[in-house]
Amino acid sequence: MNSPFANVFLALQAYIQANVPAIKYIDQDLGQLKSGTRPPVSWPCVLIDFEDFCFENMSSNVQTASGVVVLRLGFAPHSNSSQATPTPYLQQAISYYDLEWALHKAIQGWAPGADYGHLVRISATTQKRSDSYRVRELRYSLAFEDYSTKPVQDFVTPNLAIMEHILP
Repeated sequence: MNSPFANVFLALQAYIQANVPAIKYIDQDLGQLKSGTRPPVSWPCVLIDFEDFCFENMSSNVQTASGVVVLRLGFAPHSNSSQATPTPYLQQAISYYDLEWALHKAIQGWAPGADYGHLVRISATTQKRSDSYRVRELRYSLAFEDYSTKPVQDFVTPNLAIMEHILP
């Protein structure tokens, strides 16, 4: 893949799958969790997106890029978590906190390749929903340099012949 975003997506997908095996489905965020019907995912899931990337020119068409990698962590409907809920059910109802924590510990400070900076958490929020699905949104900053449009400079090796010349 040539796109930095495609490479980061693939690296994240493989890394999460290897380091947080409790997550059953990892994909691009195409709005799967926004529908009013049952989302077409397996639970728990992580959907990945890239937002608010800004680019600044350095020189020779080289740019720095910085923005936000968004991980939407989705959970199936769960039981009640009130103080009256029996402990085993309560623990199951709030277990998503532990999974979120495991995902964060795996991702925080990790670099998706030699050409990228390290992911740094900048926020974690809960999406307010009218259905019973639980969605946590984790946002990580990421920066990299883009050399893809830097002009290629061809250097020509001169053809030199050195001849011996003796001065009179």
